[in-house]
This record gives sequence, C-alpha cells and structure tokens, in this order.
Amino acid sequence: MFTINFEESAKTIISLLQQQENIAIIIKGSPDPDALASSYFFWKLCGILHVKATIFGFMPASLPSNKEFISVFNIPLRVLADIKEIKLHNYTGYIVCDYQTAVLEENFTTTPCIIHLDHHSPAEHDIPARFRILTDQVSSTSTICALLMQHISLVSLEDVSSLATALYVGIKTDSDGFKHVGEYDTMALEYIKPYCNMAVIEQIESIPLTPQALSLLQKAMDNAIVYKDWLIAGVGFVEERYRDTIAIIADYLLQDNPVELVVVYGAVYHNNHTKLDIDASLRIRSENFDLNELIKNITADGGGRKYKGAFQVHIDYFVHCPDQDKLWEIIEITTNQILKNQRDSSLKIVLQSKFKNFKKILKHFFRL
Repeated sequence: MFTINFEESAKTIISLLQQQENIAIIIKGSPDPDALASSYFFWKLCGILHVKATIFGFMPASLPSNKEFISVFNIPLRVLADIKEIKLHNYTGYIVCDYQTAVLEENFTTTPCIIHLDHHSPAEHDIPARFRILTDQVSSTSTICALLMQHISLVSLEDVSSLATALYVGIKTDSDGFKHVGEYDTMALEYIKPYCNMAVIEQIESIPLTPQALSLLQKAMDNAIVYKDWLIAGVGFVEERYRDTIAIIADYLLQDNPVELVVVYGAVYHNNHTKLDIDASLRIRSENFDLNELIKNITADGGGRKYKGAFQVHIDYFVHCPDQDKLWEIIEITTNQILKNQRDSSLKIVLQSKFKNFKKILKHFFRL
C-alpha cells in the first residue's frame, strides 16, 4: 500500500496557500458531493488563512440533493458557461479537486496549479502542480481532505463540524454508501464522524428524486439491453439540469440486475441547447477491472476508478439536427455497438488489470 504522510502534506498545503493572494478553486466535472465538499474544504481553509478564494464550476447542480448540499453549507459556487470567463490571469494560482487531470485548456493560462487532489490513478498526460495527491487507494477526494484536516489545528470547532459533515457526505456518496471503503476511508470516517451533524446529513439525503428523474429511470429500464454480462441503457435526450440522474440510474440498475457492468448514457444539452454531449456513467461489480482503461479505449474525455467511471463525447455539430428521433436512433445504435465491441475485447483489459495488481503486490512485497 502506498503511504501518504498527511501531517507533512498538511504543512506543505498551508505553506503554499499562505504564499497566494487570490485562488481559483475549479470544479472541472459534475458538482457532486465529493467535488463540492473537497472544494468547500479549500475555500474554508483559504478564508482561515486570509487568502481570497472563489469556487468555479461549469455545470449547475442537477440532482435535488446536490442543490440542497450547496444550500445547506452555503457554498458560493459560481457557475460559468466557459472556463475563459474566469480570467485566470487575475489569480495567483488555482486548485482542482475530484478530477483526474489539472489541465484546464491547452495553452489557455500560465497561472500555476497550486494543488491537485483526486481519487483516481494519475493520468498519462497532465500539467505540473506544486502539490498533488492522486491515488485510487481512497474512495473519494473528501477522504484525502478529511485526513489533511486532522493535522490542521487552525480550523475552528465550528468549521470542523461543518467541514466534517460535508466531507462525510462526499465519502458516503463516492463509496456507494460505504460499501467500497478502504483503510484510508475508515481512518477519515473515524476522525470526522464525532463532529458530524447527522440531522443535516439526513436533510440532504431525504430529498426525493424529481418526476423527471423517475421518467428517465423508466426510459432506461425500457431501453436496456443485456449483451453477455453487460447491461447497456440509453435514456434519450436529457436537459443539463437532470444530467446527474444518469449516474443515479446506473447505480440503481447495477443493484437491480444480475450483470457485471452497467452503462447508462444520454444525449445531454448544455448552454441553452448550444452544445450537445453523449454523457455516460459506468458501474461494475469487480474492483479488479480497469474501468479507466475501458473508457480511454472509447474517448480521452472521461475516466474511471474502482467500481465506477464516466465519459463524454462532444457532438455539438448535431445540435441543430431537425429530426431528433433520427439523431437519437444513430446515437443509440452507434453507442450500443461501440460498447458491445468493448465487451468483446474486454478480456485484454481483464488480463492487463490482473498484471497491474500482480505488479502492485510485488512492489509491496519487496518494500517489506
């Protein structure tokens, strides 16, 4: 097991932040509880250190529970249509949490990445960051933040309670209700649980799904096909505000069906119907299958870790197609075939995954 010295890491982070004047905290992907909680952690820490900080995102929260999360903790998330609206030259550095790479846009900025945290293995191509923890030995980025907070005495008891509660929800969400926790996750939960406000957690978790989300679930069940031991389901066209429902449906279908892997996808409109993406969520039972490798075989825009992953394919060119039924038919036929092809060649990924695990065991053995 790769060992992280969280005490030294906390000292390094404090030192780096104290050198900054104005920080941009950037949520590159979906504003889910893990991304929100870890970004909230750094926003609070910057405030304690008297460093200006702003949290930016590029997608509005779509699930009612995520909207409630933002409201309960009063997270000042600024949602922009495009990354260039941030004007990063006005910031001394930026932070990225819960995303596999810290790259913003090629040749977009000379502003340095100060901190990059994620619960995936490092990507092949990334930019330098002054401090970075990327590891798949944790179920969430919130786990990393909780273990860092344990060694930061500057945080007041009131802030510890608020942050602990947010980070608890982040860990619970990304570990599928604590079903996939490891050693570091357990350590984090043991630390933060005594400080958590369980009434707030219950308030967030009790928000029901919208009728629109239930309608998408029904579409997924109606359209689902089983190919070998994979279940593949398209849900049709989806408005951006319901985008995160795709992941919830994938979770549900894996629990409810005797298959090894579930892929749920939809065609998601963004920016007032000016952009269109195929957005897919993947869930798998085995912890040893390399979902990240599978996703990279399909597109570079996505990633995976143990048990779950996601990818996007940009198809803006088709946003003006006058016949949505025909367009969806093409999307569905093509996506289903690509996924079937991946299932047919998945033995290679299985063997690669076993080889990677074997190498990890050998490294650990020789380290002892």
